[in-house]
Amino acid sequence: MFTLSEEANSGLDTGIFYEVIENRDVWARLTLAKQLAELLADPGTPEKEKLQVVPAVLKLIADPAAEVRKALADQLVKADKLHADIVFNIVASEDEIALPFLAATPALNQWHMMAIMRVGDPLRQAAVALRQDISTEAIEFAVKSAGAGACLALFDNSAVKLDDRDYHTLFARFGRSPEVVERLLRRPDLPLDIRIMQAKRASDRMQQLMAERGWIPANDAAELVADAEETAILRILVEANAEELARVVAFLVSKAMLTPSIVVRAACLGQMHVVERALAHLAGLPGPRARELMRGRGLLGFRSLHAKSGLPQSCFGILRAACDVMVEAAEEGIEIDPEAFGRRLIETLMTRYEAIPVKERAKHLEFIGRFAEDRVRIIANRLKADIVRAA
Repeated sequence: MFTLSEEANSGLDTGIFYEVIENRDVWARLTLAKQLAELLADPGTPEKEKLQVVPAVLKLIADPAAEVRKALADQLVKADKLHADIVFNIVASEDEIALPFLAATPALNQWHMMAIMRVGDPLRQAAVALRQDISTEAIEFAVKSAGAGACLALFDNSAVKLDDRDYHTLFARFGRSPEVVERLLRRPDLPLDIRIMQAKRASDRMQQLMAERGWIPANDAAELVADAEETAILRILVEANAEELARVVAFLVSKAMLTPSIVVRAACLGQMHVVERALAHLAGLPGPRARELMRGRGLLGFRSLHAKSGLPQSCFGILRAACDVMVEAAEEGIEIDPEAFGRRLIETLMTRYEAIPVKERAKHLEFIGRFAEDRVRIIANRLKADIVRAA
């Protein structure tokens, strides 16, 4: 039997350590490993003595017996500070020893984390990414350069706060990885332009698949996919707050993705805050000014706003009618759901604007029959059919 207490009184005689390591059985080496780990974990141990035992500890980390290696790592995980060689040798051990140590040791500093992020395998990178004390530098490196596993681990770490730049970097790197994209889309703070770009990619893939397999005629496929894409984009716009909506409308315009049909869709569903933001941006007007013109105030009212926006003339009638419905609901002090809005929109189009030609009125009903709430679509399509037959 051996102890460290007598050696510690006059400095350590490390010879006994090597004698045990080289000549004794597993039980003796296991005992030595635990004692040396306790010495290193003890804050009262002089630094000189800690340095003296580092070579012996490194030998034990490479001990032929797995139980010795594991016991040493399990004990060393209690140490607040460890020599870098000890840390990296344990981290280089087999996964069942290295990963629990890497997840729990308080001795891992910023430099250690960065080194593991740079040269570690995916499992070790992910272990660092899950640590609550992960450094800002390690997060930045993981986002820019680490594998998908480490980036997915960042999503699971409540201590990691990703910003818009991080999300855009991750989407640029892993936008073709279904697992990463799925996790990105589950993030509540994901920038809306990324959600829109993913909707665009998904619709493009679907259209390509339909074309390759010939499921339906090409023209029908294009219309179906475009409808799904615009529906997804409008849902994102509807759920955005005011600040997000302004940014995402600007993004859509910059990408030529804010189509007239998206604006008309919003109007048919009574999402007039989306219509307002879109018209304001397209017309180059402040939001409050666009709101006034939509409510019929100003020299020319909505007509001037529509002209400034550059939207096709075919959109004018239905957008003007939607503005009328919006104003009347506000005057009544009520909020109406998409179905009620759509019904009022049909009523407005059918009972006012006597000067609207029958063909144009049928076209407006066609818009409602495509874009409004489901039950409203049925009504609009029946009325359109009646108008066409009567004509």
